[in-house]
This record gives sequence, structure tokens and C-alpha cells, in this order.
Amino acid sequence: MEKGTSTSKESLIARLVSTVSHVKEQYGVDIWFAEILGKRWSYIAGSTQGGDSLLPPERIELSERFGLVSDGWSQIPAGEREKIVSSLKEAVKTCAFP
Repeated sequence: MEKGTSTSKESLIARLVSTVSHVKEQYGVDIWFAEILGKRWSYIAGSTQGGDSLLPPERIELSERFGLVSDGWSQIPAGEREKIVSSLKEAVKTCAFP
């Protein structure tokens, strides 16, 4: 594996973990990140504890390949949700994840 690709992957995962911590601390909402593989969303990073919601989790596509999953997304103020999604879309766009 190329060193640049590995560094980029590590950088993306660090960014995702940081976002998870921020959202959990500020809003008490769990989020997970996934690689989109057709209809399947495969876990990459995020909270490993399931939420308490009885509703199915909301899926937000960040790119054709990556997405965000949360069972409390609507609890985050709309403006903050937009900032989070915009920031993460930029992060996955610049990542050379293999």
C-alpha cells in the first residue's frame, strides 16, 4: 500500500472519530460512518453502542462511497447538521481511501 494512501485513510478516520466525539458531547447523539457497498453500508468508525431509538437509523450519503448513520440526527440543530455534513463531504472528497 502506498504511504500517501495509508496516511490519507488514517487522517480520514481520525477526522470521523473527532466528529463522533464532538456530536456525542454536544448533542448526546450517536453517529456512525460507513462505506457504501451497493445496498450494504459497512461500518468504518463511530460509536459502537447502539442507540435507544425505536426508529430506524437515518442514512446520509456523504459521497457515492461513504455515508453517515444516526438514530438521533434530527436532535441536532439544522444549521449544525449542515455544517457537519458539509465538512465531512469535503473530508471524504479529498481522501484517497483504497
